Amino acid sequence: MIIGGNVYVIVSLVFEPYRRFPFVSSIYFTTITDGALITAWIIATGFMQSPFYLIWYVSLIAVAFRFTPKETIISTFVYLILYLFVFVVDSGIHTPFSDLITRVGFIPIAGMLGMYFSIELAEQIDGKVKIIRGEQALQKAKNQLEAKVEERTEDLISINKDITDSIKYAERIQTAIMPTAEEFKAVFPDSFILYRPKDIISGDFYWLHHQGDCSYFAVVDCTGHGVPGAMMSMIGNNLLNRAFLDKGIVDPAKALADMDSTLGNMLKNDSEGIAVNDGMDLMLCVIDHKKSEVRYEGAGGYGFIISQKGELREMITTRFSIGGLLTSEEKNFATRIIEYEKGDIMYLFSDGFQDQFGGPRGKKYYRKSLMALIQSEHDQPMVNQKNTLEKSLLDWMGHLTQIDDISVIGIRF
Repeated sequence: MIIGGNVYVIVSLVFEPYRRFPFVSSIYFTTITDGALITAWIIATGFMQSPFYLIWYVSLIAVAFRFTPKETIISTFVYLILYLFVFVVDSGIHTPFSDLITRVGFIPIAGMLGMYFSIELAEQIDGKVKIIRGEQALQKAKNQLEAKVEERTEDLISINKDITDSIKYAERIQTAIMPTAEEFKAVFPDSFILYRPKDIISGDFYWLHHQGDCSYFAVVDCTGHGVPGAMMSMIGNNLLNRAFLDKGIVDPAKALADMDSTLGNMLKNDSEGIAVNDGMDLMLCVIDHKKSEVRYEGAGGYGFIISQKGELREMITTRFSIGGLLTSEEKNFATRIIEYEKGDIMYLFSDGFQDQFGGPRGKKYYRKSLMALIQSEHDQPMVNQKNTLEKSLLDWMGHLTQIDDISVIGIRF
């Protein structure tokens, strides 16, 4: 029996028949062969006095870890029968009856302990498997999301490139409507232009027309910035050309009234009958070089003149904008005249610089600060003044973004 049992163990360990024959791994084969082998070892090593009965407990626990509770109960019952069989065939029983009962009782206890530990372990393994599967599912979802994001990013990059290319082309068109640097310098040799759109294209623009002894000049700030502002700037440029070139108007107040009336008819109301509040603020000047005077009117625009001595004269304007909700009949434009001397400087600007947030407290720059800065630098060359203004603006902005289009133009007479 010992030899047969050892042969069985060696064959099981070396040749692993359970890998090739599914029946060998079943509960029936396991219970019968293990039970018979353990019984043989017990009979061969002293019947009831043999210590090998402990292997039944170990075998039951192993069965409980491999098979279901129902199959474990069947194995327990078989091992009980086999143990009682050994007791019956033992001719020289020296084991006390109480010890026998204890040993027999440990068999189902071993089966129950094995089932308890196997179920507990199975639940823990199942929990870990669920966690692993959940992590795998999350990783799969993450990979899918990253792939989708990458795909969408590529689409957005392509769309953004198309939009940017279109806007850059629009920038070329907008730049074409404004006077070139050479044209501006030909009329105003000693001058500077600080022009910083918030986006690629701008709602700010400047306009110039020279005829005879007079130069017609405007700095315009249209509603909005970017694409909407740029579209309005095209309208504003056409309105200025229409008033001065087509109609031959020479008076700033009349030109503004004509622009306001025309723009009101163009915009009218929207499709729901709601009045459109789009328009533009501007400072419009007629510089008479022969008379040394500036005839001007502003529609919400800003400007002032500084004499060679540093005296500042603010250019008073009407508070009405071109366009907006008010009708032309509700607005009153009047031309004003300021005489200048050679060396005086006129500054015209939109509200972008003064409204820019920045500084240590994130507040606006304000027009008072801008005027004080310009007044302190007025005796410097015009190019130096531009550089000082630009540096002051950038220092003020710091890490903040530009909130509006910025235009500041200085002309020394």
